[in-house]
Amino acid sequence: MEKLKRNTKAKQLIMSVLANSPSALCYDDFERRIPARMDKATVYRILQGFCDDGVVHKISGENGKTYYALCHHCSSERHNDSHLHFRCVRCATILCMDEPISISPLPSGYTMLEASCLVSGYCPDCLPLRDEKHLQPTKTTTT
Repeated sequence: MEKLKRNTKAKQLIMSVLANSPSALCYDDFERRIPARMDKATVYRILQGFCDDGVVHKISGENGKTYYALCHHCSSERHNDSHLHFRCVRCATILCMDEPISISPLPSGYTMLEASCLVSGYCPDCLPLRDEKHLQPTKTTTT
């Protein structure tokens, strides 16, 4: 018999934060967006439960932080996390990209459980800022 999971106010609040975010979030992001003080362990426990249920997936950032994003076509039986994740080096946004990762066959005896790919660069909003910075003349000092 499967245990029924309660839909608590804390779960609803965390799900609302995820649903209203266009990008993946780390714990610090949740802490800033949740109006009421919530225990750190509670936030992580809820997020892990969402991962186990196939509602959310984890992304390991280059900075050592774990980010969470809503799943699009997952279930508790099958996570579909083999897609690109993109991190903007200017605004630090992490986004799930719809393009699947193409992985070469592994050598004999190896079995893949999951794949993770984080690409870094400039998002469309920050790319013009990068170009403007490089186009500005450098200051020279005169004597």
